Amino acid sequence: MVKEPRYANLIVSVVGKCVSNDGTNVMLETGDGTQVRIQHEGALEPGQQTAFVEIVGCVTEDFVQCFVCRPMGDEFDLETYNEMITLQNTKYQNIMMQDDYIVA
Repeated sequence: MVKEPRYANLIVSVVGKCVSNDGTNVMLETGDGTQVRIQHEGALEPGQQTAFVEIVGCVTEDFVQCFVCRPMGDEFDLETYNEMITLQNTKYQNIMMQDDYIVA
């Protein structure tokens, strides 16, 4: 979902499972199965290296530039989280998506 043009140059929150980390880029798999490349400065701190993380960053054409990384632990229900995000962007869009704030 983050790869949609409407998110370009916006600051978003992305939650996903780390599938790879080369020290500069982390590949996250989100609840809808999309893989999102996260670019960050240096390696993640030891406490941040959990299976699931939340990334807050700016969406660019090819990746999300990481500003903040929050560990979400090694057990997280991405399926349920994805259901919540889907509701935010459909049934409850009028509440969650306003001109100056978007929950992604």
